[in-house]
Amino acid sequence: MEAVNGMFERTDVNREVFGAGENLLIQGDVRSLPKEISRLAGKVQCVYLDPPFMTGEKFTRTRPWGDRGWKKGTPLIRLPAYEDSAEDERAYLRLLRQMIRASKKLLCSRGVFYLHLDWRMSARARVICDQIFGRDQFLNEIIWGYESGGRSKKTFSRKHDTILMYAKTPDYKFDITRVPLERRAARKNHMARGMDEDGRMYSSIVTRGKEYRYYDDEPVYPGDVWTDISHLQQRDPERTGFTTQKPVKLLERLLLPVTAPGDLVADLCCGSGTTLAAAQQLGLRFAGMDLSAQAVSVALARLKADNLTVVCPGAPEAGRLLTREADGRFLMEGIETANSAFPANGTPADAVESWDTGRIENGCFIAERHYQRSSRYPELVTSLQAEPGEIRAVLVTDAAGGRRAYRRTGD
Repeated sequence: MEAVNGMFERTDVNREVFGAGENLLIQGDVRSLPKEISRLAGKVQCVYLDPPFMTGEKFTRTRPWGDRGWKKGTPLIRLPAYEDSAEDERAYLRLLRQMIRASKKLLCSRGVFYLHLDWRMSARARVICDQIFGRDQFLNEIIWGYESGGRSKKTFSRKHDTILMYAKTPDYKFDITRVPLERRAARKNHMARGMDEDGRMYSSIVTRGKEYRYYDDEPVYPGDVWTDISHLQQRDPERTGFTTQKPVKLLERLLLPVTAPGDLVADLCCGSGTTLAAAQQLGLRFAGMDLSAQAVSVALARLKADNLTVVCPGAPEAGRLLTREADGRFLMEGIETANSAFPANGTPADAVESWDTGRIENGCFIAERHYQRSSRYPELVTSLQAEPGEIRAVLVTDAAGGRRAYRRTGD
């Protein structure tokens, strides 16, 4: 172990627990599911899967740097996010098949599965889903249309994603009344307009001598083509820096009809954590997993750290923790790490994305207090009232998502 400032030494932890730790956020690979995910077999009400689309691209993410970056939007650092490529199409489809099989095993008998892809692989994926779930369990091919990016001059611009929806069994849970739309927002059509004796506006149509009325103040419900949910714009407050991030509204519409409060939702390629954030807002339990430690860091920043277990290995490179205790205060001064992505003129405090105080038991960090940068709270809390020696352990996440735990020397 490496002594740090004579006060703390670097140590390994295999997980971090907030509160009861019921929800899960895990760095892991679907090809070898972590035991924490495998144990959920047959218990998950909804699995949403947004895997790589096989674009062949290397995606990056941007991250504000230090107090100024979070306040003003610059400076930013650019970090590798994930590589969306496979050896060939056969290898990609083999991986996709593994993901779909794992998703089906997780689902309970009333569970529902969503697979989110684009034009590249959605047709092939539907064949695989038919084989694994059965053609009779196909429910919808949802088209999410959006207006973003450039325009093609050689083809009609490709401006939609495809979300395949399957049920585990015929007895699946679905309640479309949980996602009402205002009728005024519905598309104009050929129906006549009128007002009844109570002053309520409606559209009407006469079929076989019978009038059917559709009142403006009564809801309508989505079909399978969605153009009313916008793609995230560059300056959207939801933005986390992940290029392929999906909007929370999209996940809310997918989750609401197929879940009830308290149900368990899983996302095996959780990326920036949109599914988990939506689940938390809807009162659902969740389990998220991603290959990237950076994704785990970004997702954690969006979640309430009050009932969560995080399983993610520590950063392999060294990092010198800088702290002081003086006048009844514990001072977090930052972390020194040789990450080339960080500006050379930055300070050790700039490199800290979040930090926790707590204790370490049997290789597990039990978090007591959590301090996180965000656009809402750009200045990191760095000073705590504490008696000398009161802070027993610290876990620091740097701006690149690297996590490091430190134990007070002599403990």
